Amino acid sequence: MTKRTKNIISGILLIALAACLVLWKLDVFNLPISFAGVGTWGIIITIVMLVVIFHSIIDLNFAGLFIPAAIIAIVFDEPLGITAITPWIVLIVALLLTVAFDKLFPKHKRHIHVTYNSDDNKSTFCDHSSTSTVDDGTGWVNHSMRFGSSTKYITSDDFRGASLESQFGELSVFFNDVHVPSKKVNIDCSVSFGEMQLYIPKEWKIENRVSVTLGDCNDRGVSAAADENSVLCIIEGSVSFGDLVINRV
Repeated sequence: MTKRTKNIISGILLIALAACLVLWKLDVFNLPISFAGVGTWGIIITIVMLVVIFHSIIDLNFAGLFIPAAIIAIVFDEPLGITAITPWIVLIVALLLTVAFDKLFPKHKRHIHVTYNSDDNKSTFCDHSSTSTVDDGTGWVNHSMRFGSSTKYITSDDFRGASLESQFGELSVFFNDVHVPSKKVNIDCSVSFGEMQLYIPKEWKIENRVSVTLGDCNDRGVSAAADENSVLCIIEGSVSFGDLVINRV
């Protein structure tokens, strides 16, 4: 599903839910008994979480699936009779399920037309800086950061792309020391409840295709004038409850 299609469906869903909310407050119709005791803000939060869950299912983003589901459970804890486990037990369970499902069902790379063996690199509960050299002839690198912070310096003589993930953590990636003979780079980013900083050479032409749900994708700086020799950098992926910052250096 394209970014445009997802945005259209999300917009229609939000409009429909907003209309239902107005009709409910005007007593045009009554909500089910399970909504008893839930205030207007609880309903609004639930609507937003449902939109996040919709995007997360499409993007196979487990953090964006389990955490909003936990928030909905907390909002409806009294009608559901689960006040004994809210909020902390429910949130901890959501975090554990997120990590477990990420391990059981790792994401397949979006660029399926390319066959490669990546330099896999994962970090959990740590604060460190690391350097990765892409020297296996594929030109691709993977890095995942969870519950910590990490800085990645990428060097390559034939760089083609990267798959980057930040969940409940901070990840900074520098692309200053790479050469791109193909003149095209694909970067796949996944940010959930975290922050990712990309440091892109200002000579590159950036095409931003990132899908954002209750987050921010900020393109900072001004790139140099593009010409036929400029590198095309396509940035894809999703941001939910997080920040993706594209710095031009």
